[in-house]
Amino acid sequence: MSMRSCVCLAAFVLAPSIAIGQGLSVGAPAPAITADGWLNWEGDAPTLESLAGRVVMIEFWGTWCGPCVRAMPGIQKLHDRYRERGLTVLAISYEPIAKMEPFLQSNGYTMPVGSDLAKNTITAYGVRGWPKTILIDKEGKIAHIGSPYDAEAAVEKALGLEAGPASLLNTWLDSLGGSKDGQRQALERLTEKAASGFDLQAWALSHCTPKTVTDEGDTTAPNKSSGKKVDGAETLRRCIKSWSNEAQRQQALQQLADGGPTDFDLAAFSEETFAKTFPLDAKELETMLADKKYAGVVEAIARRAPAARTLAAATKDKDLVAFCKGKADGARLMAKKGLIAQLYVFPGALPKDENVNQKLWGELSISGVATSPDRKTITGIMLGGEMLARDQADGFVAGKLAQALIMESLADGKAPRLGTLRKDCDAARAALQKELEGRYGAPEPREEK
Repeated sequence: MSMRSCVCLAAFVLAPSIAIGQGLSVGAPAPAITADGWLNWEGDAPTLESLAGRVVMIEFWGTWCGPCVRAMPGIQKLHDRYRERGLTVLAISYEPIAKMEPFLQSNGYTMPVGSDLAKNTITAYGVRGWPKTILIDKEGKIAHIGSPYDAEAAVEKALGLEAGPASLLNTWLDSLGGSKDGQRQALERLTEKAASGFDLQAWALSHCTPKTVTDEGDTTAPNKSSGKKVDGAETLRRCIKSWSNEAQRQQALQQLADGGPTDFDLAAFSEETFAKTFPLDAKELETMLADKKYAGVVEAIARRAPAARTLAAATKDKDLVAFCKGKADGARLMAKKGLIAQLYVFPGALPKDENVNQKLWGELSISGVATSPDRKTITGIMLGGEMLARDQADGFVAGKLAQALIMESLADGKAPRLGTLRKDCDAARAALQKELEGRYGAPEPREEK
């Protein structure tokens, strides 16, 4: 991408306004939290005293704030992902309950939301820009001040959660001899954080037992790579199956260390393993529907191989059907935006005609970008309330199209055709690409100047 193109981006992509509260600083005691009313909360109103021992994330937002609304899917995801791990999300606006409630219901948002009509909490936290995210640690002190887009790493740090794929893979493997719940939690965590370009060879090498012990007691390193390539997924499965058997485990590990892939799709592997080990069943579906986790239901149907009986139960839930009717088009739109990024933005293949280029950015309608250190390459875009990185684009598009197709089926009262879902997604992607190329031309990466 040329510098001229980078300058052009600045005209069309604006980051949300974030202002740090006056007097707030990391490590200081958090001000009190009060509101005139709460949605999605039962019992006495939440306070820092009642939430002692939990990590609290306050999200200052409003339905009138475009960046806030775009960030809400990400906030809901944090609520769903970390609630059972010790996080309480409190989304606070100065709007009345009657204004916010229809918005929450139509979008299936279940995080607690407070109406701070008097702006007591908003003032105490010095909110001057929206959205704004404050994280409070288990001791009631400010742990992070920022935006919803950089909150997850801070949440994981405050909760003391490991986020590295290698460590999470180790944790899951170590859980295999324990309870089913422990195995599920570890595998689910791995699925959330696994990378598509994982160095499986290096991971295996770090687990191989040293080959020999000298007379002085020193050990030699495992054998170096023999150059003979092995199937990473198949060999890793054998390694997992024999994890409790030292000899068999070491044999599989050595094979991976000798010729395993250095660019292994651990994300796809862990997702496939999770679906086979813990498929979505009727009981879990019932619980998710009762908790109004409609987006989670759609994602689980796409990823976790539910049985026909479970799918049939999903089609009969009126609230889920209504949710799908309202969200199917949005999922297709997000898939289209992800494809625009994948085809044109990330490879630096923007249209040469500035008018066409402007139309492309208008359709993409993002709230921020991440660039390489030299600012010549876009490495991520802010889409749907979260940062979409270059290497995530393909999976993002496929995932959104799968969700769209599932929601369209459910909206029509039909069980999704999971057997042909991948093929249908490929066809939908090809149709979208043809549409985009008709509008913006075939992507042609520009030469660096």
